[in-house]
Amino acid sequence: MKSTLDKIENHTGYLTVETEPADLEKYMDKAYQRLVKRTEVPGFRKGNAPRDILEKHVGKEKLLADAIDEAIPDICFEALEEHGLEAIMQPMVKILENEPLKFEMTAALKPTIELGDYKNMVVIPESTEVEDEEINDILDRLRKQYGESYEISDEPIKQGDSVTADIIGEVYESPIIRMQGSQFVMDDDFAKDIPGLTEKIIGMKKGEESKFKLTLPEDFGTKVAAGKEADFTVTVKEVRGMKLPELNDEFAKKISSEFESFDALKEKIKNNLKSEKERNAEANYEEKVINKLIEISSLEYPPAMVEMELQNLIQDYKWQLQASCRDEKEFEERMKQTPEAELRKNGRPLAQKRVEWALAVTEVAKQEDITVSEEEIDAEIEKTLANAGPRKEDLEKYLQGASGRKEVEGMLHSRKTVKYLIDTVKANTTPKD
Repeated sequence: MKSTLDKIENHTGYLTVETEPADLEKYMDKAYQRLVKRTEVPGFRKGNAPRDILEKHVGKEKLLADAIDEAIPDICFEALEEHGLEAIMQPMVKILENEPLKFEMTAALKPTIELGDYKNMVVIPESTEVEDEEINDILDRLRKQYGESYEISDEPIKQGDSVTADIIGEVYESPIIRMQGSQFVMDDDFAKDIPGLTEKIIGMKKGEESKFKLTLPEDFGTKVAAGKEADFTVTVKEVRGMKLPELNDEFAKKISSEFESFDALKEKIKNNLKSEKERNAEANYEEKVINKLIEISSLEYPPAMVEMELQNLIQDYKWQLQASCRDEKEFEERMKQTPEAELRKNGRPLAQKRVEWALAVTEVAKQEDITVSEEEIDAEIEKTLANAGPRKEDLEKYLQGASGRKEVEGMLHSRKTVKYLIDTVKANTTPKD
């Protein structure tokens, strides 16, 4: 066998391999042994036909193709070893000639990881303090939820009113918006994609019709209308206001009997916001720490790793989508709404992030000799099965198998490593007395 390393680029090796007939002989013999056992050859009992007779009967090409399929993984390994290269997955092969066998191979090579000084990293956690404004926002929503709606007949529409109206928008007499009897609240979320529409409606009264022109933004959803001047017609059908309750002890008791005073309600809101902020801050801190680790480290890896992760993401998306569909027809229709090319484009940043996270965390675990014991795996499986419900038996069978235990081990290994990182960085970040 002769192999040539053509180039190494982006942690990917490109090689050309040429073999001699003798290199394939043992594989040809194995192919013969397999094929002769399942092939009927006239004049011979099954399994007894000599190789030359079998070759004439089925064609030498059949044996050669079978031999090549088995030989290529071994030959690829030898070629990589000859050049001191280590692949992380089976190389891609393009066969140039069958006899003698000659092919090109593309091998994704083992990543090179150089971690930054993670033991001295400092990452400032986000604040979990609750501001008065946040409490007031919750109180405002509660007031609106418990407010009393009333009809407004002759007063101009103002911010916060609930409006029922017909809204028609046209560009070159082609409708881009047609809302008949639409109900909406005149707040900051109304018609964000059409600047100026809110201002035109505020001040109108029930029963009025208004015609006006507005220029649509360049990023308007309907591309043919983006940046164009549109003709609008708005007809107000109904206007309703909201009488908001006073913020007092009675209001608090109306929310729940557990609140004896308005102060008690505010305290509960504050505590809930605090708990939510702490949960979010913990998750965000973990992400910030690992992102910082990636930022200060050098991670070199083949693009094939991202491609593989991207394919996994797309497959997961398809499985989840299919599970939510009534039948195959609905699944196919919904898949048409998001072409695979778009899935690949949108999923690539996440795939790259996952690859880099895995490489960085795995290298930390290696350097810190972080391991997972069989007892820890057993405990995690037991914890998982405790909440498995009716699928417990099938899940237990999988988790206690080799692949299931390996999956649990990987998850615990990552969890322990991330915890080590978080604890280390927190210790650096916390002011010393």
